[in-house]
Amino acid sequence: MRRHRVDPAARLYYENGEKEKRLARGTKWFFASARDDGYWQRVILTVRHVAGGDYEDEAAVAVRSFSQLSSLLPGCMGVVYDGAFRGVHRDALARLGLLVINRQHGSVKPRAYELLRFGRCRHDLWCDQGRIAERVLPNDGTSTLIPVPVSRLEHRQGRTKSRWYHLLLIPCRHGAHSHRVQVAITTTPNDRIGTDPTTGRRLKSDAERDFHRAEHLQQIPESTLTHQQLYPYRSDSESVHNQFDQSMWNNRMISYGLDRQKVFALAQNATSRRIFLERSGALQAVGAEREPA
Repeated sequence: MRRHRVDPAARLYYENGEKEKRLARGTKWFFASARDDGYWQRVILTVRHVAGGDYEDEAAVAVRSFSQLSSLLPGCMGVVYDGAFRGVHRDALARLGLLVINRQHGSVKPRAYELLRFGRCRHDLWCDQGRIAERVLPNDGTSTLIPVPVSRLEHRQGRTKSRWYHLLLIPCRHGAHSHRVQVAITTTPNDRIGTDPTTGRRLKSDAERDFHRAEHLQQIPESTLTHQQLYPYRSDSESVHNQFDQSMWNNRMISYGLDRQKVFALAQNATSRRIFLERSGALQAVGAEREPA
């Protein structure tokens, strides 16, 4: 008889995203990390086990972890994540004042937003690819959505939550129009909504209008240059797994149980700290003090 080691935390889960997802069995983990420029500069900020289920799926675990880290990391601006984040997850982090940079989910379809009238002109605005676009009707009878330029992303910090806005510059033959649109947060009846300036009546919240704003309008849309410069850090974060594998026998990190998995995270942080001290000259200074006169 032979005894086989069994990982009690292992389960079935899908990997490789939505299009190429495949079923795998093992221990699924979430970790948040940050790094400086250079090799072996990554620091793992937190490690959590993804047990599965609605409350313990990957995105829910990530939102709770980032929410806790936001109060412990002064100067933290935001999060780069993959397509596992939907509007409800971006909403929770945007309310904390964090930027969320991830790809728009493939199931999100264009939706009409509002019709603006400025004197002799009108502009039909839609939500498309995480931003506001204008619906234009060419002479051939078709329609197309043209992205509206975003001149600035505005952040307003309140006492209880943040607000995010896109300041749009709508092109027009009569002169460009400035228009402000709230993004990233789906308002509820409990939020301060405001009133209609023409009628004085209270405006309906996004939830009352069945409009998931955080799902349709991102802080940094995917088609912008800023997104293209920042999103590659998502794949860069996977380099820590490769470092683990390359340092192990047979190029494979094998461990059983939750506690043993955390040892690798501690080893990564210890190595990064050692290299940081060597480059900063702190170790040389300590060694010089210990040398006999």
